[in-house]
Amino acid sequence: MINLYFFPFTFMDVRQARVLFCFFNNLNVLDIHDGAVLPEPMADLAAKGTLTRVRLDEDKLALAEQKVRAYLDWAAIHQGDERNFRNLIRENIFFKDDSGVAAIRAGIRKGAVSHDPDAATAPDSNDSLVFLKLADIHDRQSQDIKSALDTLDQENAALFAELKGEGDMSLSVTPAQSPEPGQAMTEKRIKAWLKAAVDAECFDQDGTPVLITTSRAVMDEFLTGAGQEINALDIDSIKVHEKDREFTEQQHFKIEAIMEQMAQGLTPDPEKDYFGSADQDPVTGRIQIRFFSGLGDLNLTKKNPGGQIGVCLVELNS
Repeated sequence: MINLYFFPFTFMDVRQARVLFCFFNNLNVLDIHDGAVLPEPMADLAAKGTLTRVRLDEDKLALAEQKVRAYLDWAAIHQGDERNFRNLIRENIFFKDDSGVAAIRAGIRKGAVSHDPDAATAPDSNDSLVFLKLADIHDRQSQDIKSALDTLDQENAALFAELKGEGDMSLSVTPAQSPEPGQAMTEKRIKAWLKAAVDAECFDQDGTPVLITTSRAVMDEFLTGAGQEINALDIDSIKVHEKDREFTEQQHFKIEAIMEQMAQGLTPDPEKDYFGSADQDPVTGRIQIRFFSGLGDLNLTKKNPGGQIGVCLVELNS
């Protein structure tokens, strides 16, 4: 059995959702929102049963939320004023305490995955959740800014058309390309996500975990530190039928079947036409799959420390 996880993000924007669900019919996502309503398009996907929330420890989430709020409150007051910040550190014991914002900031910057089996009790064991929450805020705000800019472009285009006497003409403004969140804080995202996933026992479940990403930066960074792969497959151009439900479901089944075979040690033929020729299809995609026997000294599962793990990059070419 294959368990698919959206990686290494906790927020999925419209572009990511479009790409992911061209290739897969269900994904798991780390739920740092503690059961609260998810942002769109995630809420709609969860309601349809195509996005499954992986619950995290409530106490750890509550502590992480407190730290995030403290950090944001500090940032709102002192951002850009280094002199006041230095005075604040000297005068306020809060910033010298292990639970203070200075320690939180240091932990966020460090962002390292602990390999200690007792890490859950360590003072910095919650740093991964703090970082993921801050990254989630960053990604959501980036998406909001892009949406606002797209709306402004549409309004400007309509205004110019009216000034030129073309108000009745149908105008189409191509939206700007979405920012690629995986290019920001890439290594820290990966390490924080893996730490949170290990704490949530994602890798203790029956089946083989496969981490799914739409970010080439994330895939490249992951492969740099993952060690020797034991199985691989690259397909540069395959058909993607977004509106053909029957074909899409068949494709989802084929992709998971390929992953199952790879997890069993069977090497797929990269030259085989798994999905049919893409020459005549207007939308094509790319898929890159790698399997590893563990990840260095990261203890993936208490049941099977050397267990396999897969990582998969999916992209649309057009």
